Amino acid sequence: MPRVRVLHYLNQFFAGIGGEDKAGMPLDYRKGALGPGKRLQTLLGDSAEIVVTAYCGDNYFSEHTDTVVQAIAEIAKSRDVNIVVAGPAFSAGRYGFACAEVCHCLAKSAGLSCVSGMFAENPGVDSYQQYKDNNVFLLPTSDAVTGMEDALLRIADFTAKLARGSKIGSPAEEGYIARGYRVIEIKSKNGADRAIDMLLNKIAARPFSTEIPVENLEPITVPPRVSNLKNACLALVSTSGVVPKGNPDGFKGNRNTQWKKYSIEKLDSMKRGEWEVMHGGYNTQFIKDNPNYGVPLDVFRKLESEGVFGRTHSYFYATTGSGGLISAMQTIGREIVSDMKVAGVSSALLVST
Repeated sequence: MPRVRVLHYLNQFFAGIGGEDKAGMPLDYRKGALGPGKRLQTLLGDSAEIVVTAYCGDNYFSEHTDTVVQAIAEIAKSRDVNIVVAGPAFSAGRYGFACAEVCHCLAKSAGLSCVSGMFAENPGVDSYQQYKDNNVFLLPTSDAVTGMEDALLRIADFTAKLARGSKIGSPAEEGYIARGYRVIEIKSKNGADRAIDMLLNKIAARPFSTEIPVENLEPITVPPRVSNLKNACLALVSTSGVVPKGNPDGFKGNRNTQWKKYSIEKLDSMKRGEWEVMHGGYNTQFIKDNPNYGVPLDVFRKLESEGVFGRTHSYFYATTGSGGLISAMQTIGREIVSDMKVAGVSSALLVST
């Protein structure tokens, strides 16, 4: 019996082409396994064969998504691929997005089973859960590449199971990340009995598993609009990782857990060469060349001089959003707001990357 044929998708870094300097490279492909795919092939053994590896720069993919995924679909079709593996992407946001899009496209257009792996808080997980493709399976990994061996073991085991044609059970049984939809199953007890069992276990502090998990995030109340901009003090906040030259406070490019405020009191613009960027989630060269893209002080000063609003706060607030834990970002947000209130800030502009 011939081995199941696999297409493996990688970004430019894991394909060994280069780092951020090669993030704009177009899609390319190579016969056989490449980069981490070589170890994956070893783990797959005789269950499946990586017949082709497709790879693309993170920036190029995000700018030409439809074109790239269609081209990958053609590569898969021309090589009689049965299963697609993408990643693992860990906490790399652009790479995670690409993996989710590749899997969705090939699952939908070609009916292929797809496997990927990434950290639970990677933005690619949101895409996966929104698409809800029943033949795409996303396995949880660590946030860092140091978890590569474990991630490849999980992916290899799951891919081998698909290659054998085994029935895939629920996320709880198989270990993949839930997509967020319910499947009809036959149970020995009816719903009322199961609900009472869960309630009794909860009251007695015994373990139980809900059948309808709900993610509870802190509700955000929309604040009242600023009634009089002419007298308002506005602050600049940025998650783009713009920091003074030399990164004096030791910001991390990923999973940063701190924030700082930096004086802009005597500045009319964020000048090139005086700032640097600590962020692992986008091509930072654009903001290095013009820091106003991350902290638009030049536009703020113009509006301020025109009397659109009262004054610009003497400091801007900085943090790095790439790979940030929700809990850490919530803490940072609360602390920044507290500082703003003490300083008499009326409103803030939060700059997105």
